Amino acid sequence: MKLQSFGHYSHQLETVAHDAWITTRVKSALAMATPSLGLQIHVKTLAGTVALSGRVNTHKQCEQAVALARSVPGVVDIDARELLTHVFTPGSIPTAPNAEESPESRPQSSTRKDDL
Repeated sequence: MKLQSFGHYSHQLETVAHDAWITTRVKSALAMATPSLGLQIHVKTLAGTVALSGRVNTHKQCEQAVALARSVPGVVDIDARELLTHVFTPGSIPTAPNAEESPESRPQSSTRKDDL
């Protein structure tokens, strides 16, 4: 019975190591193609399925990232649902991701009515 549990543990360890290898290869492919893609896109792999997330500037970059991930040996499937582009819908107010505006970081205008 212990031999079976060791085999199961060994298989899980092999899967985790293989997923880490795939993640590294995908990140490398993204960084080699366009350095900014490697910084903007987060990669996670689970049982050969690569999940891409983050924000890119254009749909072409999104398609490029998916194609690069698909070209890595061992990739079974691609999940790019969380890979977003900087496209804003009409009427919405665009905000920078993870940006917090504080009074200290706002640029001071030299021609404010309050100063006159």
